[in-house]
Amino acid sequence: MAAKKKPDHNESAESKHDRHFYDSFMLVLGILVAFAFGMYWLANGIAEAHPGASGRDAAAEEQLVDKRLSPIGDVQISGDAKTQMAEAPVAAAGGGSSGKSGKEIWQGTCSACHQSGLLGAPKIGDKAAWAPRIAKGLDTLKKHALGGFNNMPAHGGNPSLSDEDVVKALEYMVGQSGGPVTK
Repeated sequence: MAAKKKPDHNESAESKHDRHFYDSFMLVLGILVAFAFGMYWLANGIAEAHPGASGRDAAAEEQLVDKRLSPIGDVQISGDAKTQMAEAPVAAAGGGSSGKSGKEIWQGTCSACHQSGLLGAPKIGDKAAWAPRIAKGLDTLKKHALGGFNNMPAHGGNPSLSDEDVVKALEYMVGQSGGPVTK
């Protein structure tokens, strides 16, 4: 006859241990979820009972949010920040000339790239680099300076410059680089 197989006591002990761990884990998890819901309910109850408890009105709260979301800084290529900020509204509002000479505009904006040749910009005074550009004509150069071309952004990356100012700076650079000087 076949012998009866004895039950494996180790297997049932492990199974009991696993079941106990699972039950304990679910109990702790349930308590944590209940605690979270309780805290949520309590916080909502307090907020509804005391609207405006922060002591600020809606407009003040909105100003604080705007302040927290505002940029923390800006990039200045060259020149004084106060000067650039003062010129920006004038150029943007009227679109008129700033009254600066082409050289002054070049020193404030264009020199960042055209003095060192950054990103392939032709260096001021480099007649060999400027010759093929000047050969295309001043109208083409103006179009590229105003609208951007290759690595150069529109208005040389300074949107506060008026079109007249950009053209003044361009004419200055062309004049310094072997091209015709126009007034």
